[in-house]
Amino acid sequence: MGTLTQDIARLCGEITSLRGDRQAFMADVAKQTDGMKTDVASMRAGFRESHAKMAAGTRADQKKFVSNMVADVSGMLDGFQRAHAKMAAQTRHDHADFMAHMTTDVRRMLVGFHKAHGEMAERTRREGADFVSSMATGVSDLLKGFKVNRSTSAKNEKAQRKRFVSDMKSTVGAIRQDFADDLKGARQAWATLSPSGRLAKAEVERQAKERELAQQRARAEAELRARQETEQRARAEAEMRAKDEAEKDREGQSSAMGKKKDKK
Repeated sequence: MGTLTQDIARLCGEITSLRGDRQAFMADVAKQTDGMKTDVASMRAGFRESHAKMAAGTRADQKKFVSNMVADVSGMLDGFQRAHAKMAAQTRHDHADFMAHMTTDVRRMLVGFHKAHGEMAERTRREGADFVSSMATGVSDLLKGFKVNRSTSAKNEKAQRKRFVSDMKSTVGAIRQDFADDLKGARQAWATLSPSGRLAKAEVERQAKERELAQQRARAEAELRARQETEQRARAEAEMRAKDEAEKDREGQSSAMGKKKDKK
């Protein structure tokens, strides 16, 4: 067998081997592409599910808050009506006593009645004005707190969505760049069959491994940021619930003080 025949046979063998390597490489690229598509679809599905849960929780909290506020206001109005009825009954009782003792000392009882009636009327007006003012202040504070909490929650949710979309764009852009670099390296490896070409191929593989490690680190950082944002949202919701409970406690104390004044 001549030298030319040996060279041709060796060249054919190398071409056949490289063709097999190229087919395996393309299959690996297709597998990686399918995996990346699956990961991106899972990320998008998770984002939609989290957003739906967060929206449902927000609506439920708002509905509960409004229901509690209506119940509290209704309770305060009922308390005011009971106090007014009690005061009216006490007034009628005082009038009956006055009429019973009117025959004994008309002049003295008339003077005492006018004095007592004036003091009671003044006290009633003062207590009624204080109660209405306190109730209006409490309702106004509740509405202000609700608006502030809702505005803060909306701003936080909008900022979190922007950060998530930005991170997703960066991740997808990096994946596309890595895929383009891999294709470029594959073309260079095919175009060169010399020893220097093999060295270039080894360099491309090393760079691909480095990019893969960088991509893994980027995914780990993205997962860490997502966990931190979830914890921040949980703390914010806990603070909002604590504020609502504190507002309810203050309203209960105000109502109790109003009832004590009425009894006095």
